[in-house]
Amino acid sequence: MQKDKGLALKIAAVSTAVVLVFLVFFIGILFSKTSSARSVFAEEPVDKNYHVLVVGQSERADFVNQVFEGVNSQSSRYKAIVELKSPDSLAQDLSLQSLIDYAQYVNADGIIAFVTPQSKSISPVSRIDGTEIPLITIGHYIPDISQVSFIGINYSSLGRKIAMESKSILSAEGTNYIVISSNNSNPNTGNLINSISSFYKTEGISNYELLDKSPAENEERIREIFTGENSARDSIICLTEDDSMMVLQIAGALSLPGRTKILGFGDNETISIYLEKGFLSKLISLDAFKIGVRAMTELFEYRNTGYANSYIGAEFRTRSSSGGSTK
Repeated sequence: MQKDKGLALKIAAVSTAVVLVFLVFFIGILFSKTSSARSVFAEEPVDKNYHVLVVGQSERADFVNQVFEGVNSQSSRYKAIVELKSPDSLAQDLSLQSLIDYAQYVNADGIIAFVTPQSKSISPVSRIDGTEIPLITIGHYIPDISQVSFIGINYSSLGRKIAMESKSILSAEGTNYIVISSNNSNPNTGNLINSISSFYKTEGISNYELLDKSPAENEERIREIFTGENSARDSIICLTEDDSMMVLQIAGALSLPGRTKILGFGDNETISIYLEKGFLSKLISLDAFKIGVRAMTELFEYRNTGYANSYIGAEFRTRSSSGGSTK
């Protein structure tokens, strides 16, 4: 009788364990399907102690992937498994909050998130033990987000970088047209332009003109520059990604690759294609790989000491139409 009772208890225990395993598996599958997002894991180190999550929406997938590669390059150093969580496509796009919520589901030790101007205030998430998961943000700064560190553009540094790179493509007989359309709402635009002007003044450069009208007015003026008699000696400097796209689309429609030197800013697939086809002389963009490296450093600095740099200027890289790249 005692043996039958013991056997029954063993059978009940095994049955309970099996049910729990299937329940956990089912919940995992359900979460995966409802999230409509993909997870990419970096190669797991032998002694994995930490789990770091990189998240971003599909509209900047290329940039987020490069950040992920930078984070992953530090995984062995910090004994961390690195996971990229992002939507499969624009059609399946999710809110940034839903991607960050996933960190709680996997009990992550840290989050590195790409934030866009369209992102709303993000609610913090916690680990199983109740401690808040530290968040490093990159891209666009939103002060309401509970972030331990932000890595983004230092506009004074960007202005100097643009001015230095534009100097090499400016002809003494031509004019340097600096495009910053008036629909730009960035409060740091003044710092950017002042930094460029200060560099030009130091270098004795005075043959430049600021195009700061509406997008329609700027577009009309740029067409005139492209088709003017002096176009081969002029250069156009774009301070935003939107203005870079506008200028390049006009150049593409007029089929004028390389006739007027263009310096662009931004990092998306379309702009890169224009660079490869010779429409751009130079392209300045954020160095996403180095941002990922720095984000990982700051995350573990915070985990180890409780402190991190609250605002960090991102590094830039410059690519030329000849395929060269400089920092």
